[in-house]
Amino acid sequence: MCGVRCKIGVLVLFVLALLSSSYAGEASLCRIHKIVWVGEHSAYDEAHLNLVEGSPCEAWKAAASRLARHYEDKGFAAVQVLGKMHYGMGGASGTDTLGVLMVELKRGAGYVWAGAENLDSSGTRTDVFRRLSGIEEGAPVSLTDLERSERKLARLGYFEQTAPVRLFRDPARNRLVPAFSMKAARNSEAEGLLTYSSEDNLWEGQVNIKLYNILGTARDLTLEGYTGESTRHLNFMYKEPWVFDSPWNVVLRGLFDEEIYSVESDSLDGKMKDVTERVAMGEIGVTRDIGFDWSIGIFFGMSEDDKHSTFELSYVSLDRFVLPRSGFKLQGSATWKMDRPDSLDNYLESHGKVLSYYPLFGNFITRFTGAAGGIFPTDASLKRSDYFALGGMDSFKGMGYRFMRSRAYGFSELTLLWQDGYNLSVEAFYQPGLYRAFMPEHGWKREQDYGVAFTQYRGNWSINLYYALRNGENYLDGIIGFGLKTLF
Repeated sequence: MCGVRCKIGVLVLFVLALLSSSYAGEASLCRIHKIVWVGEHSAYDEAHLNLVEGSPCEAWKAAASRLARHYEDKGFAAVQVLGKMHYGMGGASGTDTLGVLMVELKRGAGYVWAGAENLDSSGTRTDVFRRLSGIEEGAPVSLTDLERSERKLARLGYFEQTAPVRLFRDPARNRLVPAFSMKAARNSEAEGLLTYSSEDNLWEGQVNIKLYNILGTARDLTLEGYTGESTRHLNFMYKEPWVFDSPWNVVLRGLFDEEIYSVESDSLDGKMKDVTERVAMGEIGVTRDIGFDWSIGIFFGMSEDDKHSTFELSYVSLDRFVLPRSGFKLQGSATWKMDRPDSLDNYLESHGKVLSYYPLFGNFITRFTGAAGGIFPTDASLKRSDYFALGGMDSFKGMGYRFMRSRAYGFSELTLLWQDGYNLSVEAFYQPGLYRAFMPEHGWKREQDYGVAFTQYRGNWSINLYYALRNGENYLDGIIGFGLKTLF
């Protein structure tokens, strides 16, 4: 049996629990009853913070942070939004805690940007680095733009970030100097790719040479060559940045394509004959960045049987160049082909692609890809080279490179990746899609590919392996790919 002392102890514990529960309840009912401003402020400031009236007493901090960010992006980098709560009792029950918030806005001096500087050895001319940063000298300071600039420089591939960006004040004027720490990266690359189809017993090879930021001038040059049993393909691209000190870049592009395919013979014996088709095309155009993430391009080109114009749009917000972990990429283009001397119809070709990375947990990441393309009008008379060439790592992975021709297509891809920093990536992918069958077949056909890939980086070298299989095929009849890349 519990004695007198025991009963008193239980009673005390009960009272303490009741009081703590009461206080907890009162704290949970604390609401902002009124907002009182101190000092100079604007109607915008009042409207921004008045939204938290009636909200929990801690809600003002998040609203104040958003208001401060607004001014930080308007040049007031030292802005402060100070608040102090005064509590009282009231409310419908008379026991609620009602808070009166005293707010003071201290904007401080306004600042503009000085020219961007680099504290490391970037291997890039100072004027080129400032243009690449996207920070406009003399524009109001914006901390959001500073963050976007830092991400842009990190994903260009020209640099390796060695420290976070810092701000220094110019003592003579209200200017802030954005100081980056970007070391020159070995980003130019030479890559060899070799694929083997066990089903067709076919070897194919590809060589890519990409020169980035040539001599620290932001000039780029790429050459890509491919050879297979019945096709040859070569293309190049050269970019001359900021022509005549304008924001526009001049880009030269071209390709040569040779393909051997079989058609019915003109004779009545029903035999097939081989036809060789060659296409050479050149383009010149201009591109420019819009802000930190968007870019546009306008191109004019011609081949031996047409003239065409192209409009391109892209958006990139990936977090880094090598093995990105988060971010988004969008690319789209529309090409109008005309002046065809063979009297075939003029037509519009359009296609687009989206790519996004989402971190899951730890080293696990998901990647989603979607792409679609079409030729309009759908009844236009076309040659074989006018159709989309699909197959390979850029489209249907379970097919050989440029294996299939189609008037319209679409596919999506879901990939689960495991990444170990900048050194290793292991992925498993599934890719469903559909395409318009090439003549003499008709209608839409479904396609499903899946497989695994492995990428290992060691210093300036990397090895890539992948195995892709079309749905319904034997597990030994897939596409095996091997790639070796060196950076210099």
